[in-house]
Amino acid sequence: MKLDDIDIAILELAQGDLPVCERPFDEWADRLGIPVDDILSRLRSLKNRGVIRDIKAILRHRQAGLLANAMVAWAVPADRVDELGPRIALGETVSHCYERDGFGRYTIFSMIHGRTRDEVTEAVREISSQIGIHDYQVFWSVREHKKSSMKYFRKGGTHEER
Repeated sequence: MKLDDIDIAILELAQGDLPVCERPFDEWADRLGIPVDDILSRLRSLKNRGVIRDIKAILRHRQAGLLANAMVAWAVPADRVDELGPRIALGETVSHCYERDGFGRYTIFSMIHGRTRDEVTEAVREISSQIGIHDYQVFWSVREHKKSSMKYFRKGGTHEER
């Protein structure tokens, strides 16, 4: 699978932070001197070819003022996971929600963020009430771990498949 210079340049940008602006891909297009539609179509092509899995934003929640964060393990019966998992995930304060095996009756885990512990506690109670699940465990975050993208390309560097 051959990558051209523009693909490499897009991947160099994609492995870093997105510009914090209303239209970040427009900014990438300006930097590379190509239309934004080319950026988007090349990203789709890179994904379809299996070069990348996705482009996603990483929320640095503490920098965004969300200082209280908790992982909540929900005891959702196996036959209701497909029904209730998406409902939990729709919560305004939920950033992650997924099914996990190996934790006994706790089958769904969600990450919930708020400005204060009281805000998070209220969000958990609200979700619990909405889905009718009152058996859950709350695990409060103590610190935020480093969040960064993998670096595969260096500016002006080479790539083995180039």
